[in-house]
Amino acid sequence: MKKKSDNTNSAVTRSKEEKRKIISSKVNLDTLASSAMAINQLNGDDLDEVTIMREMADSARLVKNNDLGEIEEMLMTQAKTLDHFFYKNLKELGKLRMINQIQVIADLALKAQNQSRKTLIALAELKHPRRTTFIKQQNNAVNQQVNNGLDSSSPRKKEQKEIKPANELLEVKKDEWMDKTTKGATGQINPSMETMEPVNRSEVPRRKRKK
Repeated sequence: MKKKSDNTNSAVTRSKEEKRKIISSKVNLDTLASSAMAINQLNGDDLDEVTIMREMADSARLVKNNDLGEIEEMLMTQAKTLDHFFYKNLKELGKLRMINQIQVIADLALKAQNQSRKTLIALAELKHPRRTTFIKQQNNAVNQQVNNGLDSSSPRKKEQKEIKPANELLEVKKDEWMDKTTKGATGQINPSMETMEPVNRSEVPRRKRKK
């Protein structure tokens, strides 16, 4: 009887342990629960995780309904906080005398300023989305459709490949001229080099053949 009771208790314990693992797995994979636990741990486990989850769920619901007011408020407050951090570090620079300390505080101030600027840019793009990117992508899609419509084996495309520009200058190529009788440049080595004048055969007397 005792052995049967021990087996029953062991089975109940295993069942509870399995349920605990299942619940723990679901909680750790849930974004709201993970966020609530992280916020609670960052605050020394002094917060109510259920309340945090409710607040996070309300925020997510607003975004799903295209209500971005809370996101805009969050970005603005973050930018202001970073801006305050920037000025606070600037004030600290006047109290420092060590070069390494000045360098560290100056780097922190400039990083806060840069991050504040990026946050404000994100807020501005959220309020006024840029349409240029969409238009550019749409134009690229149209050009791709036109190019796909022209078959590479089409006669028109082959004709375009075979046509050469009519105003192509052969003089561009080295040692090649359109007029083969063009005079060559005279130089110091051969100053007499020039083109020969045409000869009129009728004016030159032929030699008499010896009989």
